[in-house]
Order: sequence, then C-alpha cells, then structure tokens
Amino acid sequence: MEAWGLGRLGPTVTTLLVAALHSLPLGAQQAPSFPDLDHSVRPGDGRTQPCLESVEGDVLCGRFRVLEDPALEDGRTIDLAFVVLRALNGRSPGDAVTQFDGGPGAAVTPIAAPLAQARSALRAERDILLLDHRGTGNSMGLFCVDPFPGGIASRFETVFPLDQIDACRERLSERTDLTQYTTQAAMDDLAAVATWLGYSSLNLIGGSYGTREAQIFTRRHPEMVRTVVMDGVAPVDERVYLYHARDLQASLDNLLEECAQQAECARAYPDLPQVLAEVLSRATNDPPQVLVEGARVRFGIGPLSYALRGLLYGQSGTVPARLYEAHRGDWQRLAEYYLGRQAWVGAAQGVPAGYHYSVLCAEDIDPLTWDDIERETRGSFMGPFLIGGYKTACDRWDSAQLPRSYFTAVESPLPALLLSGGRDPVTPVVGAERVAAGWPNGLHVVVENGGHGQGGPCINGLVLDFIATASIQGLDTDCVESPPPTRFELPRS
Repeated sequence: MEAWGLGRLGPTVTTLLVAALHSLPLGAQQAPSFPDLDHSVRPGDGRTQPCLESVEGDVLCGRFRVLEDPALEDGRTIDLAFVVLRALNGRSPGDAVTQFDGGPGAAVTPIAAPLAQARSALRAERDILLLDHRGTGNSMGLFCVDPFPGGIASRFETVFPLDQIDACRERLSERTDLTQYTTQAAMDDLAAVATWLGYSSLNLIGGSYGTREAQIFTRRHPEMVRTVVMDGVAPVDERVYLYHARDLQASLDNLLEECAQQAECARAYPDLPQVLAEVLSRATNDPPQVLVEGARVRFGIGPLSYALRGLLYGQSGTVPARLYEAHRGDWQRLAEYYLGRQAWVGAAQGVPAGYHYSVLCAEDIDPLTWDDIERETRGSFMGPFLIGGYKTACDRWDSAQLPRSYFTAVESPLPALLLSGGRDPVTPVVGAERVAAGWPNGLHVVVENGGHGQGGPCINGLVLDFIATASIQGLDTDCVESPPPTRFELPRS
C-alpha cells in the first residue's frame, strides 16, 4: 500500500504482527468483540465488556460515542472502538501506553491479540490502550470498496483512478462529513476516551505517520502526556509526500552501492547501474505491454517507480533480481507487484482510503501548488506520478481547511525518544533532527543503514527503560547497531 511504511518489530509493529497471527495458537487469533451502544448512550459516554479470553491477563473491549462534528450537539455520532490490555501485575500506575501506527489510517484493535504478546514487557506494569481512530478499523472505517469503472488499465495510469475516487466520495458523503476526519479530531477523541477510562496521562508510541499523531496530541493535550516515542519521524511543518520521489532515488542509489560492496551481489549483478538506467529509460520512453488479470496494459515509469518504492520498504534484497528480469524483457512480477500494492485504495480492510484521503489532503497535499510539485520532482525518475496523483485526487475530495497555525513545528519540554533509520526512504534522518531541535528533553537515536521502523532487542529495551523512567537520562544506546547487511536474492544456478 502507499500508506507510510510500517517497519520491523519495534514501536511500529503492524507488519510483523500480522504475520505473527499465523504462528499463534488458534485462540490467540481471536478478533475483539465490541459492545453495542443503544440510542440512550450520549456522546461522551460508552460501554466496555471483557473480551479476548485467550489472551493473558484481563482485556476489555469497548465503544465510546463522540460527535462527528463537535459544533453540532444533535449531529451525527461515531462509535469508536477500543481495547484495553490491563497491566499484568493488576495495578497500573494510572498512565497507560497507547500506540499510533502508520497510514494514515492503520487500525490497532484488529491486532490487539498479537500486540498483547509483542508488548508483554510494557504491559507488565501498565495498561495498553488501543483506539481505532474515527473512520478507521472498527470505528466506522471509511473504506472505498467501490468498483474501478475504468478497469485494470485505469489502475496503471494512476495509483488513484479518479472515477473510483468520485464513486467513493459520493457514497461516503451520504453518511459522513469527510471534513471531520483529521488528526486533530482523532487526537481529541483519544483524549476523551482516556479521560473517561480514568487515565491521568498517556505514554505515546508513534510509528511513521503515527509520529505526527503523537506530536499533534502533545500540542493539543500536553497535560495528558507523560512520554513520547517517535519512530520514523514526520515533521508537522513539512509536507513529507512532496519529497518521496527524491527520497526514493536516494534510497535506491544507496541499495546499489551496497550491492556493489557485497561480493556475491556484485558478481551476480555486475552491471546493475547500467541495467537500472536502461530499465528506467524503457519504462519512460517505450513502456512494455504486460498481461495482468486478463488485461493488457502499458507498464510505464510511474507504476515501475511505485513498485520499486514498495520493494524498498521491506523487500529491498529482491530489487536487483527484478531489474535484471525486466532488462531481459520479463516485467511480469514487477507489474503484478504494482497491481497488488495499488489494490489498497479499493480494499475493505487495512488502511481505509477514505480516511487516508481526508487526512492527507487536508494536512499534506492541499497546501501544495503544482509549482511545488514540479520543482521538487524535477530530475527524479518517479517524477510527479505519486505526488501529482495525490494532488489530482485531493482536488476532488472533501477535506478540512486547517488554520495556518496547524503547520508550525511542534515543540515540547516533555521527554521524548526519537528513532531514525539511516536508509529510511520515507522519513529521513534530517526530518527527525529538525523535530528533535524543538524537544530539549528528547534523545534522537539513529540506526545507521536502518530502514523505515527500528526494532530488535536493543531498541525495544530502550523504549521499555524510557517509559519506565520517563527520562532520557541514563539510557544506554551503546547496544544500537546497524541491521545485518541486505540479503540479496541471487540468480538460481
């Protein structure tokens, strides 16, 4: 999907948690069951019930009713879904841990069971509160499960086929005000739920886009924040998507350098830079025809760039092999990967495209001009394919008009742990450095050669110690090491 990437096991854990579902006992794969709220429940109130009986310790599933538009007292309401993983020692100190994942739009309640296992050390002494934001997951997810009128071909012309977006907007607008789905609204909802549950403060863990949520919550509700962990930091005052074409190119160049430095990879792919250049040229000037799902389509530079960007998230070791296949005339696996990755915009699970558009259009895309896009994508092989696709889509989406003050940097004296990967193609180190400058009690840890999302025993231990002490003083970062070298897919002998 095009949602901001989710990394290895660490503060951002969704990717591995989904995979972990298949390795857990059957009972641990149980989905949360939420209570129904009848018409007598007023906004600001909710219900809970025990759930996930197979998970260790006590677990509550709940719903909490909020107004879609707080200015309309008798307006539409949203029933938010949340899960509380009670502290295993039975006596939480009153401050809970809560987690924001990427997207924007990744839900957390569907992964409550594996998350209970992955976060057992944090849960030893503290509750974990998992809330699906309004318009995501089990909180009335704004999914664009609408047909693609233009068929397969339209999906290769752009990531966001406009006829499908129009159909989704018209359908969702019949039951929602799409301008009410913003980070600010979601963070106010969280504050209301946490207060209703009796928590004095929260320990925020945000990954990727979730780091922006953590910053906005801190700005709007500083009295409710105890600690902040940000992994793959997205500054509030920067339009991150504007630089994705540039950052993709830098990440790919870095990968080619690593291949050249590994003897086996260098022997298997001796002409990789030249092969890449020729593949990009072919996709730009004479796009090949590919057959996917019974339709013959042109596979141009835009879809190729999008596919390469996706592979660099978590399958970077396959990139040389896919490029050499394309150079030999076999574009099939790249084309099928693109189509599978693009499918999220019409999916009925995962990141809901309607919420994704509402948030990103208001907060990242609408403030941009076409001159901005031309300037920042000039010279990149992806060009304006992704950011231009977003801009065209957002021009026809109903999104909030945010005040200029929203787009200023968030600064705070609260303790913060910031984590970055030196080879992150989405949220580079420089962005985290800018954010860290405004958090005097923050510590920025860079994992050299790390990707999008840091993890492993050392990082997990740092997070645990930081939340336990609510201080960066004494945190031992000596254990931080770069991930192992990339394991490249080699040709079969």
